[in-house]
Amino acid sequence: MKRVHSFARFGLILLLLSQGVLLQVHSQAPAARPRRIAVWGSSVANGTGDEFGKEGYTGLLREFFAPRGWEVLNQSRGGDTTKTMAPRFAPEGAPVPNTRYLLPVNPGYVVIGLSLANEGIWEAKTKEDKEAVFKQYAAGIQGFIQRSRQNNIAPVVALVYPRMVYTPVEYEYVRRMNLLQNTWDVPTVNLLGALDDGAGRYTTGFDFDDKHPNASGHRELFYTFVPTLFEALEMGRPVPSRIEEGRGYARMVSSGFAPLGFSTRDTIHSFALSVDVRTQANGTVAGISGSTLSATSELKKAGARGQTEFESITLLPDRVPFNARIEIQNGIWVYTSAKGIKVSSGISADARWHHIALSHYTARGETLFYVDGKLAGKVAERLEPRGFVIGGSGVDHEGEGGPLPADYKELFLFRSALNADEVAALNAGKMVQASLEVYSPLTDAVFRLMTAVNNRAQSLSAFKFTIGRMLHVSDSPKH
Repeated sequence: MKRVHSFARFGLILLLLSQGVLLQVHSQAPAARPRRIAVWGSSVANGTGDEFGKEGYTGLLREFFAPRGWEVLNQSRGGDTTKTMAPRFAPEGAPVPNTRYLLPVNPGYVVIGLSLANEGIWEAKTKEDKEAVFKQYAAGIQGFIQRSRQNNIAPVVALVYPRMVYTPVEYEYVRRMNLLQNTWDVPTVNLLGALDDGAGRYTTGFDFDDKHPNASGHRELFYTFVPTLFEALEMGRPVPSRIEEGRGYARMVSSGFAPLGFSTRDTIHSFALSVDVRTQANGTVAGISGSTLSATSELKKAGARGQTEFESITLLPDRVPFNARIEIQNGIWVYTSAKGIKVSSGISADARWHHIALSHYTARGETLFYVDGKLAGKVAERLEPRGFVIGGSGVDHEGEGGPLPADYKELFLFRSALNADEVAALNAGKMVQASLEVYSPLTDAVFRLMTAVNNRAQSLSAFKFTIGRMLHVSDSPKH
C-alpha cells in the first residue's frame, strides 16, 4: 500500500507543478493570424468511419480547442488526392457550389490530411509506378505547404496512416514517407503511431472499413495532436532541430524518487519516451505512471443503410494505478511493465552512452523496449500515462531511486508511438518531430529546483527539475 500511496502523492505533486510549467517563449512573432484551424484533407480528415457522425478526429479537435479560444473548421472532402485537392485551395473565378475551399474561410492554421492510399500506392503495380506515386504525393504536400505560407497560413502536416490491404511493400513506403516528412521544416502529427497494427494496417477494433478508422480509431488519432501545438505556433516557436554534439549533458549526482518530472492534464494514449543515458550503477532510469486501460468489444452496423458491420473496441481507465520502469538490474538494461513483467535487453550498462527508447501502442496493446536502436523485447499492456520521470521511478520507496552518478541527454517525449525506423533515426542522431511534446537536450547551463528544463519542441510544456542535485557537464561527442 505504501507504493500506491506514494505514487498518488507524487501524482499530486506533478499536477501542481504542471500549473506553472507553461513556458514563456520570446521570439519575433509572425504576422497576426486568426485563431482558426482548417482541417483540409480527404475522407479520414472529413470524419468518415465515425459511426456517431461527429466528424471523427476533426470534430474532437473542435470540441477540445473551442474552450481555449480556437475555431476548428472541416474543409475536407472524401477521395481527394494531392492533384484533386489542389483546386480547392482557392477558387479560380466563380466558386464551385458546395465545395470546401481553404483560402475563403480565412484560416490562420491548416492541418493538411491526405492519404498515400488515395494517391494510389497500393494500386501501383511496379516499383517504378510506386516510386512515382511516392514522389507525386511528397511534391503535392510540399506545394500545399508553400502556398499556405504565401498566404500567411501556418501549415501542419498529418502524416500517412494505415490501410487494411497494405502489404509489406506498401508499409515500407508508408514508413519512408513519414520519415521523409519528419525532416521537413513543418510541424507534423504522427497518425500511424496511434493505429498501426505493426504491418501498416489498422489495429482490429479501431477500423470501420478498409480505408477508415471507426469512432474509437478517430479518438486515438486525436490524441496524437500536441495540445499546445497551435499556441506554440502562434508564439512563433520554430520546428525543433537536434543540438549538435559537444554541447554538454546533465549529470545526476544526488537524487530522489523523481528528479525530472512531467505531468499532463490532457489525455495521452500511445506514446514514446527516448533518452540517452550513461551510468554503470543499478537503479531506475525512468518511470511511467498512470492508469491501465480495460477494453470492451462490440459488433456494430453503420454506414449507408447500416450495411457495414465492424468491431468496435472502447478503452476506459480501470482505475488501477501503475508504475512501469526502465531500470538497470544487475548491470543489465531492463523494462519492468505495468504488471511487473520484466523485459531484459541482455545489454550491459557500461561506460558508454546508451540510447533507451520505450514505444507504447495503446490501441494494439503493446509496449516495445529498445536499447541502442535495436528492439530488446515487447510486452502486452494498455496504458494511459499521466506522469513521466527521468532519474527515478516516481515512487517514494526504498530502491526506487535513480542510479548515481548518471549522465542524461537528448530527452524526447512523443504523443504517439514510434516504429523501429523512427527509433533507429533517433539513435543515429536525427530529428523525429511528429507529435513531439518535449525535446530537452539537457544542456541547460544551470538546473534549478522547481524550474522547467529547456524544451525545444513546438509545445508549451516541459519536464521540471524537482529534487536532488543535477549539474551541467561539458563533453566531447557521444560516439
